[in-house]
Amino acid sequence: MKQLKDFKGNIHSCSKCGLCQSVCPVYKVTGNDCTVSRGHFIMLQGLIKGELKMSKKLNRYLDLCLKCGACSRFCPSGIDVVDIIAAAKAEYFKSSLRQKILSFIQKKIVFGAFVDFINLFTPKAKSKTFDKKVLYFGGCGAKINGDKSVVKILNALGIEVINPSFSCCGVSLFTRGDLKGFNQSIENFVKILKKYNIKDVVTTCASCEKSLKDYSRWAESQEVKEFLRTINIRNIYEYIRENNLKLTLKKPVEVTFHKPCNIDNYDDIKWFLNNIENLRYIEMNDYDKCCGLNGISKFSEYKIMAKIFNNKRKNILKTNTKYVLTSCLGCEVSLKLFSRNSYSVYDLINFIANRI
Repeated sequence: MKQLKDFKGNIHSCSKCGLCQSVCPVYKVTGNDCTVSRGHFIMLQGLIKGELKMSKKLNRYLDLCLKCGACSRFCPSGIDVVDIIAAAKAEYFKSSLRQKILSFIQKKIVFGAFVDFINLFTPKAKSKTFDKKVLYFGGCGAKINGDKSVVKILNALGIEVINPSFSCCGVSLFTRGDLKGFNQSIENFVKILKKYNIKDVVTTCASCEKSLKDYSRWAESQEVKEFLRTINIRNIYEYIRENNLKLTLKKPVEVTFHKPCNIDNYDDIKWFLNNIENLRYIEMNDYDKCCGLNGISKFSEYKIMAKIFNNKRKNILKTNTKYVLTSCLGCEVSLKLFSRNSYSVYDLINFIANRI
């Protein structure tokens, strides 16, 4: 497993140009250089050299990183900031009893017992049988909402949905620095894939998709890494566009869409929205800017999160739409949290499937 020292060269390659300041959502509202990549790397260099010690204060600055990847996409050196922050968080996690307790609560209660309890009242939808089959990784949000929408859409494409009981993708563990727990999620995922012997995996959640695609880089076992590289992980919108599926809503409606940070195929989503009969898609300003939530860890930074979201809310209201759609459970939570009953928030696939 990668450790912070393994990223020494990447951290050193940061020229301290400060361009990351112009795109970092947290820096824009705090003006604190310790919250942006350049500041993070200066602190981490000190940590690697032994000039600094990992502390609660340093961990807080690391935790303020939203993992949105905006700085990485803008970085002239092409540094993958998210991986470095994750490795640094893992250093703190090893020595923090509090972080271990919070991680246990996330695994066993928030994304464990609670989701399993809710799932008792949302029976799995039955898929039609087709020659082409995919494994559906629903994620925690889909387990709560049920999977009828995904089965309905994929069956319309002539694709059979195999829907095993996957556990959480582990994204909240990854952001907290619990890489051991994250690897347990990887092992659970691989175990199910081998059981069904299907190489195609589809998901609807941006965070799940990003986590699943990162598994091959963070897995401890080389054998698991090689196996995961044979798996084809895709977002449902890629299938929809490839098959030119065009749907018709029962009633006309106007919507806008918030793009989660971890979505790479916005063009497919935009195509989908623009090719649904009776649906008018209004693209909001800065539709792709981070909502300010990272797993559940940012609730402790409510004031900063609120400032980041303020502009997002203004842009939503400017569209004059009653419905905001997205494809990430965390984004759903954030958008609803700050809606003030001005609009309703839905998962994109659920919203469309329930209206056709």
